[in-house]
Amino acid sequence: MRTFGYKFPGYFMEYGPVAARSLDDARAAIRRKLGVARLPPGLQVWDLAERPLARWRIADAS
Repeated sequence: MRTFGYKFPGYFMEYGPVAARSLDDARAAIRRKLGVARLPPGLQVWDLAERPLARWRIADAS
């Protein structure tokens, strides 16, 4: 199992980890978690082994 993170377009907050076997499985798990049939356009999904989730501070978001 691998872990994935995701981020909505236009937002600074990153979410995860989502455990899945592949990127397609991760996208399906995110769809189920959000309760939608299709993911929003521009949603970013990545493998956390390649890039970990960013730790944000309030000052970074403003």
